[in-house]
Amino acid sequence: MDAQGTSLHALSCKIGRNPAYLQQWIQRGTPKRLPEKERLHLAMALNIDERLLGARDPWSPLA
Repeated sequence: MDAQGTSLHALSCKIGRNPAYLQQWIQRGTPKRLPEKERLHLAMALNIDERLLGARDPWSPLA
């Protein structure tokens, strides 16, 4: 996230959630797991392998 110059606020909005959503997920553990759709969109927004976010059948960026 830092390497891409973005913030939790911006990423939360990008995946269609309120601005504090990802901050709450990281700091408070709410929700315990990101729903599949949000995890996928977050991986795509960050251009990272979805397994880094806990996916079992992941989306992965093209190398």
